[in-house]
Amino acid sequence: MTMHRLPQNVSLVAFAALLAACSNGEQAQQVIDANSFTVRRDDLPITVRENTELQALRETIVRSEVEGQATIIFIAPEGTLVKQGEKLVELDVSELVEKRATQAISVAKADAALTQAKKEKEILEKELRTKTNTAKTNLNIADMELEKLLGRKAGSGTEGKNGDMVKRLQDLVTKPAAEPPSAAPVATDGTAKEPPAPALPEEVDAITAVNPAAYASLVARVIGLLAIDDDRDAALLRDMGDMANKILQQVDTIRLAMADLKVKEDTYGYSRKLASRAFITRNELEKDRLAYQSQKSKVSLAWNDLDLLINYTLLRERYKLTQDRDNALLEVERVQGSNEAAVIKADSDLESREAEYKLAKERLDNFDRQIKSAVITAPTPGTVVYARIDRNRGGGEAVREGVQVRDRQEIIILPDTTKMRCVIKVQEAQVDKVMRGQAASVVVEAFQGETFTGRVTNVAPVADSNSGWMTSDRKVYTTVVELDSDNPDGRLRSRMAANVNIMVETVKDTLPVPLQAVARDRMVNYVWKQTPDGAKATPVKAGRQNSERVEILEGLAAGDVIFLKPPAGVQVPKFEQPVAPTPAPLKEGAAAPAGNSAPAATNPGTGPGGPTAGGEGRGNRNGRQGGGAMRKKLAEMTPEELSDYTAGLDRMSGMVDMARNGPGGEEAAKEMETALSSLRKALDAKDLATAQTHQDKLRNLMRASMGNRGGNGAGGPGAGGPGGGEGPGRAERGGN
Repeated sequence: MTMHRLPQNVSLVAFAALLAACSNGEQAQQVIDANSFTVRRDDLPITVRENTELQALRETIVRSEVEGQATIIFIAPEGTLVKQGEKLVELDVSELVEKRATQAISVAKADAALTQAKKEKEILEKELRTKTNTAKTNLNIADMELEKLLGRKAGSGTEGKNGDMVKRLQDLVTKPAAEPPSAAPVATDGTAKEPPAPALPEEVDAITAVNPAAYASLVARVIGLLAIDDDRDAALLRDMGDMANKILQQVDTIRLAMADLKVKEDTYGYSRKLASRAFITRNELEKDRLAYQSQKSKVSLAWNDLDLLINYTLLRERYKLTQDRDNALLEVERVQGSNEAAVIKADSDLESREAEYKLAKERLDNFDRQIKSAVITAPTPGTVVYARIDRNRGGGEAVREGVQVRDRQEIIILPDTTKMRCVIKVQEAQVDKVMRGQAASVVVEAFQGETFTGRVTNVAPVADSNSGWMTSDRKVYTTVVELDSDNPDGRLRSRMAANVNIMVETVKDTLPVPLQAVARDRMVNYVWKQTPDGAKATPVKAGRQNSERVEILEGLAAGDVIFLKPPAGVQVPKFEQPVAPTPAPLKEGAAAPAGNSAPAATNPGTGPGGPTAGGEGRGNRNGRQGGGAMRKKLAEMTPEELSDYTAGLDRMSGMVDMARNGPGGEEAAKEMETALSSLRKALDAKDLATAQTHQDKLRNLMRASMGNRGGNGAGGPGAGGPGGGEGPGRAERGGN
């Protein structure tokens, strides 16, 4: 303080009072300076800051390849630099060795059954060929027998054709009947001889008893017997067979009988003349008469035999041979069908045996692979980093000897630290600010005072489905920042804590104020401003912000003094709220939104961060607002999201332990453990529909285990921030 000379008329008392007043004013000014901020125009750098860990740009994850669970009996010390092929982990697979021995016996049995099935099929094929050949031979014989009866088709036989036989039969039946001798014979010189003795009535009947014309119908009958498929012309062109031979034999028999009848007729007539003159005895006449009568009977019998031969004997033989031929053909078809069925059954049995052997062999090979996988070697060189057993919110416990690991669980990570990166989770309110190629600075806690540069190389197009922790409402986007410089000496190590600051943009010549100076009454942001009348709550319009300051667009000017926190003794102000916009009415005929019969409420104090917030306030966990209720289904995730989601399932084991200690006890823990295992298997099999079912079941089990746990509301100045993004008064996630 500068001492001035006092006026002469000022007393010492007045001077003392003045000095005290000055002293009190300095103290008051100091209080104001500690809780005040003078607004001035300045540039505002916009950044996105997140805490994370260093990761190798390229790293090899060593997982358990043993199905089920296996105990670690050896693991390389963490931090060991290993070469490719060096032993990293050994798992206890003694139980698998016993199962492998049992499975080897099953493989041997399946192999023997397969060999037997192959031999049985070979034998069956030979038996079926024998049956087929026999049936075809019988069919050929039946065809030959029928052809033998009817004659060879288009043959060149020397005995004539069926047509010749038919002609001879026709000639026989059309021959006129013999007439009894009635007129006197005429001598050669024209004079009449002595007339013979008149014929007796029985003699006339005997001569005219057989009339060939009565058998004329046999011709058509024979042609019908010879025809096949009613082709009569073709039947007549066949060589003569047994049928034609038998008919010709009977025709010849009839001709001979008729000729013999004529001879005996003449003999008997001559004997009668002699007897009338007493040249022969009556006995001799009777003998000739009996011979004549006997021959007449033979002629009648011969014609009857021809009729029986054609109408019965040959017809029956034709029927029998035709039926034999048809039966032989059916037998061939039956044998072929039976053979096909037997072959199908044999093939099915053989395929079953092959499938059983293949399955048994695959299981044996699987046991061999798992036993071989019990000893895990380094696929690439690198530094041993232990993975976490349970990646829950507490980070989980690192693997060690004696713990059990499940199939596909991470055991060791071998990072290639020559090139490093940071993977951060950017809040939904700020993700639109982050783009590929933006510069970033990285501060590693192990090297305070040293800053590493990098650039954004990837920003996830959709929110991380595993963000927060299973049921969290906060949406984050996975963003990768790669460090510019190499790390050849390995000074930067994987999993080192780091802070990433992405340079988004710089707002030139604006009015930045500290975030904590801006408060909010529902939808109105305000600051406490120093005025001649004291501190006054002044509404402001906020713009862009970083983790420390926010841009003021309206309500303040350069040189204004504001308070960083409300002064003592002031009341929280209540401002008139802006009118919420009226939603457009539904068009006529438009359907109402699914799941609601009334429009959503526009309460300005609800929802994550309030209406003016662009950020991620946290609502009630069971009655979530905003994005929490609209989490993506597994089928809608990208491959990268599914990979992250699968890796994030390890953290769920912590929930199983919590359930085991909760009201449900061991039963609830087992249900959750079963659902979690089924979810992993479905994800490994790429069956997203089944995985979604198990995920929903697991989420319900976890909610039942935890009970309804309400979160913090989103109102207040720190929830959403003025104008968008994380609210003033609430630091960036992981920010300073």
